[in-house]
Amino acid sequence: MQIGVETLPFGGIGLSGMGFYHGKYSFDTFSHMKSCLVKNFNPIGEKLASGRYPPYSESKMQFLASLMRKRRGLPTKYLSHLFAFGLGVAFVLITNALMKDTEQ
Repeated sequence: MQIGVETLPFGGIGLSGMGFYHGKYSFDTFSHMKSCLVKNFNPIGEKLASGRYPPYSESKMQFLASLMRKRRGLPTKYLSHLFAFGLGVAFVLITNALMKDTEQ
């Protein structure tokens, strides 16, 4: 029955069977994966990304250095408290809006 369904892999690996040879599995078995870079920037993105390519002028080097500079992260110590406060405020506002709708 397993051979009759084209989308299921058939067999095993090594001595336990014939390997995968149906559908996508057959394609994957007999294909060699390789990476492919597609550069699809719009004109603004291309202008911003042009700093990556030589020749490197002084302004390009300063721009790249500013991008790679280590920055301090946002303080996350009280982020969970701020999130809970925001949820509380949103809940109260939604509840008040719903109460006004039911009163009218």
